[in-house]
Amino acid sequence: MRLNTTTTRIFALAAAAACAAGLSACQSEVPVPGPTNGGDTTTVAPTTGAEQPTGSAPTGSAPTGAPTTGAAPTAGAVEARDIEPITFTDEAVGLTETCDQIITDFKAPSYQKDGDETTTIYLLHCTLDYSGGLSYDDEAAGDLKLIDDKDEFHYGRAWSLSSLDEDVKAAGMDPISYDDRGTTHVDGWFAFTVSGSDGKADPLPEGATTLVYERNAFTNKGTGKTYEAYSARSKVTIK
Repeated sequence: MRLNTTTTRIFALAAAAACAAGLSACQSEVPVPGPTNGGDTTTVAPTTGAEQPTGSAPTGSAPTGAPTTGAAPTAGAVEARDIEPITFTDEAVGLTETCDQIITDFKAPSYQKDGDETTTIYLLHCTLDYSGGLSYDDEAAGDLKLIDDKDEFHYGRAWSLSSLDEDVKAAGMDPISYDDRGTTHVDGWFAFTVSGSDGKADPLPEGATTLVYERNAFTNKGTGKTYEAYSARSKVTIK
C-alpha cells in the first residue's frame, strides 16, 4: 500500500529525527551552481548542524567461490542486475564515483526484524576514486539517495549500520562503511533502506528511480581550503 501525503511527511520527519541522532547525513536543498556529470544535474547549498555521510570500508572475506572484490557473487542468495553506469564527478574534492550494479530486494535477516520486516533493502555497487590529495572521509564523501521520481517523500537513503553490514558480508559482498575513511579507492556496496507501511513493503518503482549524490560545503582543517556544496543526479536504468 502506497503512503499518503500525511503519512509520508510523518516518515520524512522521523527520518530527519533519526539523522539528528547521528545515524546518517542530512541536508536541505537550495540551488547553487555546480559542475556537470553524465546525467541530469542540480546543486545544493549546505545547511548547518551535525552531518555525517555514509562511510566506506570493504571488510571481511568473501566466502569460498565468491569474488574477493566488491562485485556480487556469481552464485548465492542474491543476484545483481547491471544498470547503465552512473558516474558522478565531484571535481572540487577530486572524486570520481561510478555505480554499475543494483540488487533491488536484498534479504537482510539481521536488520529486517523487530518491526523492519516491511523495509525494502537496495544494494548499489559503486567504485570511488579520489585524486588531488583528499581521501574518503566524513567531509569529502557525499550522501546518496535513491528517489522515487513521482513522489519526493518516497526514497531510500544509504546507511552504514552494523546489522546491515553484517548481512551484506554474509552474502559474500563488501559493504561500504565508515571503516574505509582515509583511503583514496573504495569498491563495494551501498545499502539503501525504503520503509513500508500497514504491514506491507513499499518498493521504489522500477523505471522511475533516480540516484542523487549530495555533498555539503566544508573547510579542510589542515589546509584551510573551503569546498562549495555539490549535488548531481542521474536516472537509474536497469539493463
